[in-house]
Amino acid sequence: MSLNKLRKRALVPLLPILFFIQPHQTFAQQKEQVLHNLNTLLVNTVMEDLFTPPIASRIYVYPNIAFYECIKNDDATLPTLSGKLNGLKNIPASPKGTDNFIAACVSFSYVAQSLVGTEYKIENWRVAFTDSVYKSTDSNTIKISVQYGKQVADTVIAWTKRDNYLKSRGLIRYVIKNKSGDWQPTPLDYAQGLEPHWNTIRPLTLTKPSQFSPKEKLVFSMDKKSLFYKTMMETYTIGKTLDTIRKATGLYWDDNPNVSANIGHLNYFIHKISPGGHWVMIAKQACEKNNTSITKAAQVYALTTIAIFDAFISCWDEKYRTNLIRPITIINRVVDGNWTPFIQTPPFPEFTSGHSVTSNAAATVLTALLGDNFEFTDKTEIPFGNSTRTFHSFYEASLQSSNSRVYGGIHYPETARISVLQGKALGKNVVKILYPPATIK
Repeated sequence: MSLNKLRKRALVPLLPILFFIQPHQTFAQQKEQVLHNLNTLLVNTVMEDLFTPPIASRIYVYPNIAFYECIKNDDATLPTLSGKLNGLKNIPASPKGTDNFIAACVSFSYVAQSLVGTEYKIENWRVAFTDSVYKSTDSNTIKISVQYGKQVADTVIAWTKRDNYLKSRGLIRYVIKNKSGDWQPTPLDYAQGLEPHWNTIRPLTLTKPSQFSPKEKLVFSMDKKSLFYKTMMETYTIGKTLDTIRKATGLYWDDNPNVSANIGHLNYFIHKISPGGHWVMIAKQACEKNNTSITKAAQVYALTTIAIFDAFISCWDEKYRTNLIRPITIINRVVDGNWTPFIQTPPFPEFTSGHSVTSNAAATVLTALLGDNFEFTDKTEIPFGNSTRTFHSFYEASLQSSNSRVYGGIHYPETARISVLQGKALGKNVVKILYPPATIK
């Protein structure tokens, strides 16, 4: 492969985005699309900045909360999240004469800018947006709205700084343990454990990170009659007999934001979307298909990203408490030294499954807000070389995401099954706390 082709492979694929209102379109007609474009811009920025999936979930949630807290002023049926999310309080009231949509966009952009690496991309969007609204809105209204949006953003940004993220950056790295069933670094990179202290991050709806710790545990055992041994062997058999359909599903839901690859002595990375980012894009596509109003769409984004954020905290808490060995390590050790998983194994313990927990938490929220049997076509993976997929419900998509990790050889079937339950329970809790009128399946 030529270096030029290699460079192209290593580039970050960008999802389609419209930055601001087109001149031929009215302001009101474009409100929903502006929100969708904002989230697409954020997903693209997170990919380019190489944030890990847990950190990405943090970047997705806070801007969407800020947007929601501004725009909910236009819908009396939507409750504030202030006082319901851990540590969030004293959101400023909307002054008379405020255009809450303008305020919401400004607030989203300021919060997002405070969290990403390439800040200028968000700032450039805000400049383009404000320039566009000046052509269609009274200047005094714009002034009031921008000020209010900045006030809400400042409140949310101050709140983010108290979530223990910065302190967690200075905590000790993961110390590898030597018990036979403990997680060990895996190929290709043998990287150290990713975010071992993510359970120290303040959750949003959880009373504690372990609130939804599964009652069922997958316990390491080399007894051939044990559940662990049986599910390990099932993983091995599945990996040895993968058909094209299962391989395609594994690749479709891979969502590894930083895949290692090499050509000879040349090592490089291929950047892709994270699991949380994939579900943000599913929320976007569902709202677009449903012609969801701006206020409802804001609620969908806010509650979905809240569920994703708390799901990562819940899952990571379980991962580093149980510290279970990955399939590639134990299978190579006791079954087949030449066996390799179809998907590259990520650098953290096996139980529970991040894809399964976050996907099912998100699917539960989306089902509650948009309905069961909601058919949609997911186009998220087109930039990454995959085709579209049509699903008949959010749960169908989340189950497929969960199963994909088994097909990929990086999770045991029993882990996937238990993780689905963990994610659904967490998602139901989000809906119960933040929007009780919604129906929870």
